Amino acid sequence: MAKQQHTKVTRQDWIDGAVAALADEPIDQLRVLQLAQRLDISRSSFYWYFKNPDELRSELLTLWERNTTSIVERCHRETTTVVQAALGVFECWADEQLYSSTLDLAVRDWARRDEKVASQVATADQVRLDALTEMFQRHKLSKAEATVRARLLYHSQVGYYALGTDEPMATRLGHLPYYLEAMTGARPTKAELAAFTKVVEALDLHEAERVSGRIGEDPPLVG
Repeated sequence: MAKQQHTKVTRQDWIDGAVAALADEPIDQLRVLQLAQRLDISRSSFYWYFKNPDELRSELLTLWERNTTSIVERCHRETTTVVQAALGVFECWADEQLYSSTLDLAVRDWARRDEKVASQVATADQVRLDALTEMFQRHKLSKAEATVRARLLYHSQVGYYALGTDEPMATRLGHLPYYLEAMTGARPTKAELAAFTKVVEALDLHEAERVSGRIGEDPPLVG
C-alpha cells in the first residue's frame, strides 16, 4: 500500500507544492512534513526524489534562475520600436511559467538571512538590469537614459509585487499605455496594445486550463 502511495506524486509535484507553500512559509523554513500535509501524502515519498530539504531548496533556486533567463531572452529580441521591446519583457510578468513572482519574493526574503543567496540575488538583479539597459540602448537611447529607464521598468515591477498590489486584469491593461509612456518615453500605438492584449488573454486562458485542480492561485499580470 505504501508503495502505491509513492506513485501518486512526482518530483515536480513536490516542487510545485513547495512553490505554493511559499505564500505562507519562508523558503528556508519549509518542512517536509508540512509539504506532505499540503499534498495529502506520506512524507516518506519525498525521499524518493530528494536527499534532504536542502536539495529541494537548491531545486527552487534553479527554478528561480528562470526568471532571469526569461527577462534576458526577451531583452535580446529584435523589435521595431522601443514599445514593442518593453512589451516583450512584460510577457514575463504576464506568464507565471516565465517569471514566478512568488518565487522571486521568497528568494529575496531568504537572501536577508543567507549571504550566499544574497550574492546570487544581487548578481541576478544586475544581469537583468544590464539586459534592460542594452535593450533601451538598441533603440537609440543614451547610456544614461537607458540606465534610468531600465531601473524604472525593473524596480517598479519588482516593487509592484513586493507591495502586494492586487488589481484585475482589465485595470492593469487600462494602465498599460501610461506605464509604457513613462518607462519608454514613447506612446504605444493601438496596434501594439491590441497585440499585447491578445497575448495576455491567450496566456490567461492557457494558465486557467493548466492549473485547473492544482494548488495555488493565479499570479498577477502586468503591473
